[in-house]
Amino acid sequence: MVPNFILAGAMKSGTTFLHNLLENHPQILIIDRDMDYAYFDDDRIYKRGKEWYLSLFEKVLKDKEEDTIIGQTSADCNFNPGSIQRILDHNPDTKLIFVLRHPIDRAYSLYWHQYGMGREYRKFEYAIKIEPTLITKSYHNFKHYSYIERSRYNSQFKEIIKLVPAENLLFMDFESLVKEPLATTNIVLEFLGANKVDDLKKLNFTELPRNPAKIPTSHVVVVLSVFMQNMGMIRIGRRILNLFRKESRPPKLNEDTRKLLELELKDDILFFEKVKSDFVSKIKTTKI
Repeated sequence: MVPNFILAGAMKSGTTFLHNLLENHPQILIIDRDMDYAYFDDDRIYKRGKEWYLSLFEKVLKDKEEDTIIGQTSADCNFNPGSIQRILDHNPDTKLIFVLRHPIDRAYSLYWHQYGMGREYRKFEYAIKIEPTLITKSYHNFKHYSYIERSRYNSQFKEIIKLVPAENLLFMDFESLVKEPLATTNIVLEFLGANKVDDLKKLNFTELPRNPAKIPTSHVVVVLSVFMQNMGMIRIGRRILNLFRKESRPPKLNEDTRKLLELELKDDILFFEKVKSDFVSKIKTTKI
């Protein structure tokens, strides 16, 4: 039963980069990265049913060979409480890969992604202040404005670890993927049962698409784009916004805000640091 594995999260933690690497491996077939395919982690899409979901794999199944491993990226599975049980009900042997980023950095990165897409216009401090109330008002808000809530790793993964057999679960950290891409990728390949590589050029590493951050230069245009998208004029709103976006790093997070979030996300930071420490140990063992 497909998929054999899912790149399951967390959002804004390098899943697209890992997806692009894996899809170039000769033993791996992975369906296109498409938010419209978020069957397990989006309640609205899950209603389309199992037959619709399986139809997404028709093309890759035609190209399947005996040792082919078939996967998908759906990077919100740790956040939607029902996602993991849905996956296990569909295929209890599915392997799950979670790339985690520091909880505060991940939340801040997602905020700027939403701001750059014209979905968010509020300042970060105000956006996270109203988040607890805002995300209860609609499923749309729950999916788009859960900056801090998505970073609550400790409670999310405590349940996931209970449900998923340890041999089907791989945790890794974003920094290792960036700084040690070869060793990290080989750990993933070994987890999936695919052949390791001795050079990432074999996975077209140097040709992989990069997604540099693009920040709008006009806040007024962002507000206009958000308004137009909320009115249903999504394409027009995005086109206008794109005229005012340039490649740039987001401003540094306010230190007082970071300190407050360090207290609020204390347990989640500890969980992340344990994941990172364990994975770095794996890398060191792999290199010996």
